[in-house]
Amino acid sequence: MSAELGPASRLLRAVGGFLVRVPWPLALVLLLGWATVIFDLSSKRRPVTTRESPLWEFLSNLAHAPLFGLLALLAAALLLRQRGGGWPRFRPGRAAAVVALTVLYGLADEWHQSTVPGRDASLLDVVTDGVAAAMVVWVIHGLERGERAVRGRLLAGLGLCALAALAASA
Repeated sequence: MSAELGPASRLLRAVGGFLVRVPWPLALVLLLGWATVIFDLSSKRRPVTTRESPLWEFLSNLAHAPLFGLLALLAAALLLRQRGGGWPRFRPGRAAAVVALTVLYGLADEWHQSTVPGRDASLLDVVTDGVAAAMVVWVIHGLERGERAVRGRLLAGLGLCALAALAASA
C-alpha cells in the first residue's frame, strides 16, 4: 500500500473487507434485499404536505444518493471481488458494470414510481443514482491511495451528489 491508512480508510476497508468475504450467494441476497427495500420505499405515496418546500424537494432527491450508493456498494461486493475473498482489484469493466447495474435499477425504479399514485418519475433522480454509484466505485478505487485520497473523494462525492440532487430539485 502506497500511503498510510487513516481512520476513514480503515473503516471503509473493514466494511469492504467484510462484504467481499461474505459468501457469494449471501452477497447476492443482500443486494436483492436492498433492491427490495428501494422498491418498497418507491411504492409508497409521498407524505402529504400542505406545501412542498424547496428544502423538502432537495432532501427528497438527495435521499437517492445513500439509497443507490449502498446498492452500488453491494453490487461492487459481488462484481469486484476476487476469488478467496481478497480485496478487490480495480477493473474498469467491472466497475462500469457496477455503475450500469445501479443506473438500470434507478431507471426501473423511476418507471415503477410513475405508476404509484402521488409519485412521479424523474430522469434527474437517475442522474443522482448514477453519480452516487460512480462515487462509490471511485472511493473504493481510492482506498489503495491512502487517507488523503479517500477523504478528498468522499468530499467530492458528497458535493457531486448534492449538485445532482439540486439539479433534480429545480
